[in-house]
Amino acid sequence: MGQYEQAIFQCEKAIAQHQEIGDRGGEAAAWDSLGYAQHHLGRHGHALISYRNAVDIYRAVNDRSLEADTLVHMGETHYAQGSVVPAEREWRQALLLYEGLDHPDAERVRQRLQRR
Repeated sequence: MGQYEQAIFQCEKAIAQHQEIGDRGGEAAAWDSLGYAQHHLGRHGHALISYRNAVDIYRAVNDRSLEADTLVHMGETHYAQGSVVPAEREWRQALLLYEGLDHPDAERVRQRLQRR
């Protein structure tokens, strides 16, 4: 809906609440959403930090599908900065995860890499 400043505020609250109750998956989702809002405000460095936090948690809880989703987001943020090599690295990692899961989003990432 384009209300990214409000989204940042809500995501930061959600991160704290998820940490308080020990909901690692919820925390990771909130970090990913925070990164998304930051990305859309052009705060790419902050977005990459938020996405990295999400990826680290998804790896810790062994959620490969959402880890891959967040790696795709990281790739998009790198690409928006003009950093093609890091973008491709993130997309390739996501593709490996998606392929290992026989996930339908593998094709979307494969096409993204070919368009580059």
